[in-house]
Amino acid sequence: MPRQDSTRRALGAVRDWMVSAPGTYLWLLILYVTTADQYIRLTADERIAFLRGQSTNLHNLDTAPLRVLVTSAAWDQGLHLFKFTVMFTVLCAVAERWIGTRRWLAVAALGHVGATCISQAIVLAQVHAGTAAPSARFQLDVGPSYGYMAVAGLLCHRIAGPWLWPYLAGLALYVGLPMFVHRDFTATGHLSAVLIGLCCLPFTRSRPKWDSGAWWRTVRPRSVPPESARQPAGPAGSPFPAADPVEAAPASKPSGGFPHGR
Repeated sequence: MPRQDSTRRALGAVRDWMVSAPGTYLWLLILYVTTADQYIRLTADERIAFLRGQSTNLHNLDTAPLRVLVTSAAWDQGLHLFKFTVMFTVLCAVAERWIGTRRWLAVAALGHVGATCISQAIVLAQVHAGTAAPSARFQLDVGPSYGYMAVAGLLCHRIAGPWLWPYLAGLALYVGLPMFVHRDFTATGHLSAVLIGLCCLPFTRSRPKWDSGAWWRTVRPRSVPPESARQPAGPAGSPFPAADPVEAAPASKPSGGFPHGR
């Protein structure tokens, strides 16, 4: 049946897309499993205490930095699975298909680790300056957002053509607005992750760019002047087109000495 064939083709396209970005969807699967696990097994208070132990806060970075840098990317504080599915598909899967799994993972790891260190360094400075409470050393800081925001910054090098500027404007608004509204370490981390991704240009060498204007150029009708408007140019400096060679040729004299007609 046509409907079954369409469904089968759609499912096949989804499967092929997921297989082409294995790292992205393995990471997303881990987030699904860990989110379901904590909401099934733990109460609200137990969940907060558990996530605080996985967080990349100042206390954990001082006592077990390697462990929390890994585990913090596999857990999340709230039910954000739909958002993660969209972000991973739109950003991470596209980047992984573009530069390969190893390069994509390197960019995401650099963004996750680098943005964590920058944001927590600012928190540490605020605690020492007295502008933040000492309890800020134990705050929650988990989730994969620093990783995929670094990938979002990297994708600025993927787009060529007119869609680059709307993408840059949207990305700047997404990370810039929270810097003025919330002014917390998460907003600082997202901005830092995007800047780290922008600095990962060497990972994109020898990779083709997406020409965002190619489709528009193929569908836009070309303005071709009509035949009557396409006339050869006249002499240099003349504002008039060249005369038609047939019309410009002088009339030939009739053969013989008698005119034609009456």
